[in-house]
Amino acid sequence: MSGARSLPFEEIATASPETLGLLMLKSDLHAARLDNVAQQTAVSDALADGAATASDLRKRFPGLSPRQIAGELQVTVTTTDDDPLVGSIWRFAEYRPRPPQILLYTHGLAPLEHALGSMLATRLLGKAAMQDVFIAHELYHHIEATRAEMPIARRHQATLFQIGKWQWRTGIATLAEIAAGSFAQALLQLPCHPKVLDFLAAEAIGSTRGVHPGNGAGLRFDA
Repeated sequence: MSGARSLPFEEIATASPETLGLLMLKSDLHAARLDNVAQQTAVSDALADGAATASDLRKRFPGLSPRQIAGELQVTVTTTDDDPLVGSIWRFAEYRPRPPQILLYTHGLAPLEHALGSMLATRLLGKAAMQDVFIAHELYHHIEATRAEMPIARRHQATLFQIGKWQWRTGIATLAEIAAGSFAQALLQLPCHPKVLDFLAAEAIGSTRGVHPGNGAGLRFDA
């Protein structure tokens, strides 16, 4: 994602979900083994899966906030003051399956909330509250973990090694993050794919070198 980090924030903020999805995919070492057409197809499928999942959930729970929907699904939402930094990963939130819960990192979210302010929050989030974006993102991971369909990360696979007809293949984990962002955008009617928050957070946390939002954190930011 180093190339994406070099782009002006204005360019990122106005980028399409497809463009942001491809930027996310470019940072995935396994996805790099896919050709351009396969990458575009994978991103389109992930975005569509997230949006369709959000539509289905909204029909089940009209008018409810992500936090309220989590309650209906028996998913606990809690906050923690634990250090959000693990290695080079800055955590905003995470989904834990046993028991089902969404954990929000207070100190992880604080720099992003400060950077958003009021005007930028309206531009990027519309009427949605910042925490709701992260809760929605993690709700997708809960739904994907509990439904019968094959996870989006396994629907598109890259070949790691091949001998004759035998292939060792692996899924593309980043596709689940692209789908989760699309889910949050559709569920909350966000003006843009929440991946944009990744780049804003990178600037907000940039005072600490080597720290960046990464896999395992809230919207799975990897900027």
